[in-house]
Amino acid sequence: MLKRLLIPAIAAAAVIAAHLPALAQSPHRMSWNEVRRGLFALSKVESASIVMLGDSLTEGAPWAELTGCPHLLERGVGGDTTAKVLARLDDVLKLKPRAVFLMIGVNDISLSVPRETTVANYKAILDRLDGPHLVVAYVLPVAASHGKRHMNSSIAVLDDAIASLVADRPNTTILDLRPRFRGPDGYLRADLSYDGLHLSPKGYELWRDAIAPYVAEYCLP
Repeated sequence: MLKRLLIPAIAAAAVIAAHLPALAQSPHRMSWNEVRRGLFALSKVESASIVMLGDSLTEGAPWAELTGCPHLLERGVGGDTTAKVLARLDDVLKLKPRAVFLMIGVNDISLSVPRETTVANYKAILDRLDGPHLVVAYVLPVAASHGKRHMNSSIAVLDDAIASLVADRPNTTILDLRPRFRGPDGYLRADLSYDGLHLSPKGYELWRDAIAPYVAEYCLP
């Protein structure tokens, strides 16, 4: 009886062993960052006057349509941190933009990245983007309904650090959207977000209108 049981078991083990190389070569599950960067790499557009750069807040809008600028490319990636933006700056610079609009940092705070690391990454981003005109937006607060609404104190500290990094930096403009987006309680206005963090169409309308003068200046063929 034991011999009868061992033979099928040995045969099954042989089948599994034969397929181990195939199992080891199973497809890699791509991250959203890899998906987005892979799509950017497929683009046949070789240059852009304006690049919108950031995380999911930037990714969430069809910026060329909203602004009416046909020479604008959106390069937002949901979940991106300052480190991930820094890692893909070559892809941005090869587009030879006249202006880059940057908002990044909220995911660093959400993921508890040490502040000194975030600030160092941010400085490195600014240093790398020393050719085009930079329009640097402060990180927006989250809404009172957001599960991590306590992040707003850390966001405010990061915004102060961004202000210090940008101060007296040539060819750079600070864009402070916060007065348009904050309610009397200091949180992101409920009508400007659908989940406490990401923006509603009304939120993107306010952002679009705030950058309109810069888009008009730099949207050139």
